[in-house]
This record gives sequence, C-alpha cells and structure tokens, in this order.
Amino acid sequence: MILIDERARTLALGVEDLIDAGSAAAAYRGVDPVRGRLEARVREAWVGSARAAVPLRAELDWRGFRIALDGCADVLRDGPRGTRLETLRFVPDEDEATSAARAVERAGFASLLLALGGARVAGASAVALSLIGAPARRTRVSVAPEAWAAKLDERIERIARSAELEAARGSARRELAPAFPFASVRPVQAELLREVDGAAASGLTLLCSAPTGVGKTAAALHPFLAHALRDDRRVFFVTSKTSQQELALETLRSMLPPGCGALAVQISAKDRVCPQAELGCAEGRCPWQRGFAERLAATGLADALADEGVLSAERIAERASHHELCPFETSLALAMRASAVVCDFNYVFDPRVYLRRFFDASDGRDLLIVDEAHNLAERAQGYFSPELELARLDSLAERCSALPERAYRRAGDLLREVSAHCRGIALRLAEERPDDAPWVEAPARGFWEPIEEAACAALLETQTQAASESCRPDGLAPAREGRDRRLRDPLRSALALVREFAHGCESDDPERFAALWSPDRAKRLCLDPAPWLGQRIRSFHSAVLMSATLAPLDFHARSLGVDSPSTVMLDLPSPFPRANRLVVAVDSVDTRFRVRSEHAAWIADLIARGVRTRRGNWLAFFPSFGFRDEVVAKLPPGEHRVLLQLAGMPIEPILAKLRANRSETLLVCAVHGGLLSEGVDYPGDTAIGVFVVGPALPKVERERELVRAFFDAELESGFDHAYLLPGLARAVQSAGRVLRSADDVAAIVLVDRRFCEPRYRDRLPGWIRDDLVQASDPVPALEAFWLRCGQASGDSPSSGA
Repeated sequence: MILIDERARTLALGVEDLIDAGSAAAAYRGVDPVRGRLEARVREAWVGSARAAVPLRAELDWRGFRIALDGCADVLRDGPRGTRLETLRFVPDEDEATSAARAVERAGFASLLLALGGARVAGASAVALSLIGAPARRTRVSVAPEAWAAKLDERIERIARSAELEAARGSARRELAPAFPFASVRPVQAELLREVDGAAASGLTLLCSAPTGVGKTAAALHPFLAHALRDDRRVFFVTSKTSQQELALETLRSMLPPGCGALAVQISAKDRVCPQAELGCAEGRCPWQRGFAERLAATGLADALADEGVLSAERIAERASHHELCPFETSLALAMRASAVVCDFNYVFDPRVYLRRFFDASDGRDLLIVDEAHNLAERAQGYFSPELELARLDSLAERCSALPERAYRRAGDLLREVSAHCRGIALRLAEERPDDAPWVEAPARGFWEPIEEAACAALLETQTQAASESCRPDGLAPAREGRDRRLRDPLRSALALVREFAHGCESDDPERFAALWSPDRAKRLCLDPAPWLGQRIRSFHSAVLMSATLAPLDFHARSLGVDSPSTVMLDLPSPFPRANRLVVAVDSVDTRFRVRSEHAAWIADLIARGVRTRRGNWLAFFPSFGFRDEVVAKLPPGEHRVLLQLAGMPIEPILAKLRANRSETLLVCAVHGGLLSEGVDYPGDTAIGVFVVGPALPKVERERELVRAFFDAELESGFDHAYLLPGLARAVQSAGRVLRSADDVAAIVLVDRRFCEPRYRDRLPGWIRDDLVQASDPVPALEAFWLRCGQASGDSPSSGA
C-alpha cells in the first residue's frame, strides 16, 4: 500500500507497488487456499536450508521526499562470493508472460534493496516452480544497481504523477453533491433517505421492507453515494436481476453525469461480455488477456472511460474490444477506481467467484446495498450446496481416458474414483435404508481430504495441457450448457465442482450441512447459509438490505445473518392511495397439492367471472405450470385471449401484447417465482388486476424436509423457514406487480383460504394485510371496486358456480 504524507514529505511503499507502477490495472495476486497449500509444499522443498521470506527495507531521499521502500527476498543463499537471491513464482499461471516479467522485476528491485543495505549481491534469478512436477526454470536477472536505481526513479515518478492525479480526482469527488434523481421526494422516500443516511453515518445495517414502486433504489443509492464520495468509500449495489441492475445504472446516471469526476461501473459475467468464441483465460491462451495491465495503461482507455461517469458492462465491452483487451478484466480495473459498482449477488457472496481483490483484504470501508434481498438466502444456499452428477463424471472420465495425454488420463481417473465412491455409498444405503433416495449420511473425511488437493492438481495439469493445444479434444471444448446457457469448460467445471464438494466435506460447521446420496448424484446441502452471509455483510462499513417482501423482518434478519443489535429494521407503509387498490382473499378455495385439482374448475370460474368485471389486461400466477394448465383448460372458451408463459421462453413478446392492447381482455397465465412475476413492472393499464393462486409454498421434498428439521431443532420454526415464508415472498412479489405508482388502480385477488388464516395473514406485509377483505366469491367485491373507481367495464358477470 502506498502512503504519501505531503506535509511530512514522506512516501512509504513496497516493491509490488513499484511493479504496479501506478497502473490502472494493478495486478491482483490472491490465491485460493488449496493452491496455496500446494505452493507452500513446493516452496519448502525448493528452499531447503536457505533463508526464506527475508524482509528487506531501505530508506532514501527522492526530490525532497524521504522514501521508505519495503520488499521481500523469497530465497537468499549465502556463499563465499556473496548472497544469491531468488524470487519464486508458481506455474501454471493464467498469464505466464506477465507473471514472468513481474518475477524478474521483483528480483531486480530486491537485489537493489540488498545492495542498499550493504549486502554483497553475487547474483539474482527468477525461478518458476511447477505445481505439477515439471522441472524448475531459472531466469538470470542483472544485479547492476545503477540500472535498477534508474528504474526505481522512473517508477516513483510514475507513482507520484498517479498519486497527484488521484488526489485531484479525490478532491473533485469530495466536492460533488449528487442530485436526487426525482424532482420531489415522496414521504416514504424521505423516511428511507433519513434511515439510510443514518446507517451510513453510524456504521449500521438497515433491513428495510418497502412496497414496490416507492423508489427504494434512489432512496438507498443517493445517501450511500454521497457518503462514498465524501469519505472515499465505494458502494456495491447487488441484485439478482439484470432489470434491477439497469435501474440502478439509470439512477446513478442522474447523479453522476459525464465529466463529473466520479465513476460507477457495472460488472457482468465474464462469458456474457467476452467476444471470444471460446473462453481460454484459464489456460493463458487468450491474447486479449496477455499483458493486460501494461496494455490497458498504454491505451489510456481507463482514463477515457472514467470521464463517462456511469459505465454499463456493454459499454465497457465495446470499448475494450476495440483495443483487443479483455472486457471483464477492464471492468474490474475500472471498478478499482469507481465510487459505485453494480453487479450480481454472486460477485459479493458466492465463495467460488466473489471479487477477491475487493474482499480478501477488505479494510471495512465499503458500503453495500442488497436489492431484492428476499432472494439472497435461497441463492446463497445454492452457492454452498455443490452437487455432483455422476453420469456426467462418468462420461467425462471416459472421454479423458481415451486421450493419450497424461493430464487428461489422470483427471479421468480422479472423476471415475469420485463417481464410484459416491455411487457405492448410494448402493449400500439402498440396501440398508427402507426409504427412497436420496439418503443422508455424513461424508467420509478420510476419502475427501486428499480428493480436494488431487482435484486442484488435476485442474493445474489440464490447464497446462490445454494451453499447449491449438484446439480442445472432442467433448472437452467449452460449450453453452445448463438452464442459463452459459459458456462453460466441461472438464474444468467438473473438476472445480469435485474440489468444492471435497472442501465442503471438511467443514468445521457440519450441523449446517447434510450430505445426500443417490445412485445418480451426490449433494452437499447447505441447511442455513446465515453465518456466512452475516460475516460478509459485516465486512462492510454499512449495509442496506431491502425488498418489498421482507415481512416479517425478524425472520429475514435471521435468514441473512444480521439478527444483531447493529441492525435497524424499517417497515414502510404504502404511500399510494388505499382507494386505488382492492385486496380480496378467497376463502372458498384450497390449493394444497392433494386437493387442488378438486378446486380447479371453481378457480377457472372465478377467474373468468373476475376478468369480466373490467375489460383490460389481467395476470394470474399459479404454483406450477401443471396446475396452471389444469385451470386454463377449464376456462370458458372464446371469452378472452389467454397468453401462456412457457418454461424458458422470453417474456418480451407477452409484454409487447399487453402494452399494445387497448380494446380486449387479455389474461396472462404464468407461475410464481418466474420472470413475469418478479422484476417486471406493469404500470398503468399494462395490468389492472392479478390473481395470486395459492401462497406459492415450495414442493414438499427431501431437501426441504431437512431444512425444516434443522430449524425445528434450532428455532422451533421449521415450517416457516422451509415452506411458509419462502412461499409467501413469491406470492407477495406476484401481488405487487400491479401497483407501481400513485396513479395505478388495480385489484389483487388472493386465491386460497390460507391467506385468511392468522399464520399466513399475519406474515403478509402491512399494505396487503391491513387492506385484506375476505370473501367466498371475489366478484361482488371486484364489481363494487371498479364501480367506486368509475372504471366498471359494463360487462355483466355471470353467476357463481
């Protein structure tokens, strides 16, 4: 870290700072723990009896400044002619050329520090040590002190210029007063603004439940951004939905116009912004990544983009591609100098892909906003629940074993061994247990401990092998797969998953996990991710966790790991006129799985009669596609157009039909938790009413039952944690789609008697709970509501079934 004191005329820095030389893309040198263990073992064997990790320090005068320069000699070998110095690097490495160049400079500057300290330097070299058993490679490095002193002078000059420029930028940022993005502040927004500002000032966590459409994004971002600009902090705005990221960027653009001196950056998934046909970063085969830091600095792109104020991932990719620079690395480099970063949950919370350069050595100064926070606990549960598909491991093992290269054959042997072990457990449990798969049994740590390291070694070996190939073997080339159709390297993905699974089997907190075994898969299920979520959230100076579906707040505080005295809870009322909404719960319908088919005809009838009460666009959200289709089949034919959301289909064609409709009744039938029920706005007449069919409880299955048992034992609230509250969160999201502004007039029909039961009703947010009307038939209430609003359709609804 570079420390400059202008008054005392002192500068303290390290050799790594000299190598980074004030670049816009200072190299991040984090390493994962498993690779770190491999490196330590290889280092120990190489060093032998020599001196290792010797700290070096020198003080010198430079243009009126007193410079304190710190470094480290990886290895010092004393001999009759003096001391020989070695710097070590470990291969394979994602950017071999940059790694080698940095090692040479570390050796050269370390030799200068030795000489300044009075040592007799007999020689220096940069040594590449292989983590996969290849011979060491040594590069001789000149120890001429005059040459390295000249380079030192040049690098300090660059650092001084960069520091001066950054000081000017910092001064400009601190003087910024970001404008609030709306002409006026709504009453609910004013309360949220005050609470967010207070949380930032006091270093607290704010858990906020606020209805949809009240402007939570602006009310959270504005005070946090003001604090970040004034105090040289950084705001992370994270959310699970791309649409919410776009809203955050739009909000930031109104606060940080081009040329303002501050920067906001969006970070998107690497494969989504990469223009290459094949991801070759891990093997060091991508020319856009080689020498990235130096080439980025040479183009001046970082400074040019910083002047634009707010940068979307697409804009960064466009400009970076023009210079043949990695768009993802460019976004990370820009984020290092940004005041705001917008990204997905996983870049903060996922242990596999979180942004290590920001969080491994966090100083606790950054600020965090989690939007759609009701989704975070479930997403995090997935982060910590690796699953092995045994047939996939078998298939990859077969492909690898058919190849002549040793690296592939060894990887195949490992995958085959893991698959056989997991399948063997399942076959044994099938004989021992009377119940159906999957079966629960603690993993055998004696088996999995060496597997983690073996998987890491296999990743390194296959990385080296792939780097030497002009094209990948059949079946091993990166391909788009999975539900999200993301570009993945199948072998690296499998090996990384095996390593993650093995690492989890050594957990120090086993009671929060369950290992599940079946003949076709093995899974390590996280029952409660709260401790890890809370630890990450507490690493920020202050955090705001917000959603329209955080009721009850104390439940979500526990689920997110922030149930502590430093958390403030805020439940905001709806600011919209109560006269503009109807919330009616139908107590004559039961959508529980075992009886829902008996009620399908009645649900179809009340929906059909309900939409007749006013012509326009209506929504209906169901607990499953299957039950949706069962109800739709019983709707009266020909009365109105029905638009069905199909699994995996884009939603824009449906939204376009809704926006264009002016004369007929359209009924969109979709499912809770889908793209149409969360993260999509239906302003004005885009949707005038919604049928929320059932409280959206998750399906009863083995994994949910394990979660239920865990929370029953810990908090005596297993049903609430496993089923009730996750389901209600989806139902409330569905209900909130039709009320987005003070001008919206809409009806919400909750179709299930459970919404009337205290256990369910009391856990609904206040704006629904306090206005809820109970009825066996919702149509009279709908007719009266539209008549009161002066918007009755004129159609005469038929009598009830």
